[in-house]
Amino acid sequence: MGFRESDRGLTRKAQRNDRRIPRTFPPYRQRLGKQIEAVVLAAGVSSRMGKPKQTLHVGGVPMLEMVLAIMRRSCVGRVVVVLGANATEVRNRVKFTDELVVVNPRFAEGMSTSLRLGLRHIGREADAVVIALGDQPFVQPATIDTLVAAYKESRAPIVIPKYRGTRGNPVLFDKSVFSQMTTIRGDVGAKSVVQKNAADVLEVEVPDRGVLIDIDKPSDLKVRRRRSRGRA
Repeated sequence: MGFRESDRGLTRKAQRNDRRIPRTFPPYRQRLGKQIEAVVLAAGVSSRMGKPKQTLHVGGVPMLEMVLAIMRRSCVGRVVVVLGANATEVRNRVKFTDELVVVNPRFAEGMSTSLRLGLRHIGREADAVVIALGDQPFVQPATIDTLVAAYKESRAPIVIPKYRGTRGNPVLFDKSVFSQMTTIRGDVGAKSVVQKNAADVLEVEVPDRGVLIDIDKPSDLKVRRRRSRGRA
């Protein structure tokens, strides 16, 4: 089941944060984004954080709101957001615009249930999907655009960003592997699909450390808040 949030306004803090995100889009931004959609996974229970991390402030706005601002500034088309644990609180505290928000009632069974649910809400016309994580608020929009551009040029079934040789997220998946992704079970993402298609994975080096940074525990948040203030 899904619903759309009609509120199209960001809070003033979110607007300020949105302006901080670099406008470094390639000139083909709109053309590339027409058939690429995204799924943002934000259904976790935040057990290591001790509270719903989707609503914790990073850079002056809720973490998930910051992630969504990044997606809006990228070249992807429709964005599906999968909520689960604490869904009511998240909906009340995070501003959504045109995203399709769906709630996973089986979130306790693991990330795979959210991944499958998100894929079910991807449009039939989509050529590929970018799978993003709701606890990675420092990925740059230009990084997502780079993945899409690399996909358009190569048609690789899986495109993964790397920062200084280390793989990160988000990851782009072509529709040819969607059926494999729907068979994933347990508290795992799409790593098994990446491994199964290892020979066809395209790795793209990006100058964006944000692809390696996620916020899991209070100490992560403390450090990232300091760095975020330093960037402002």
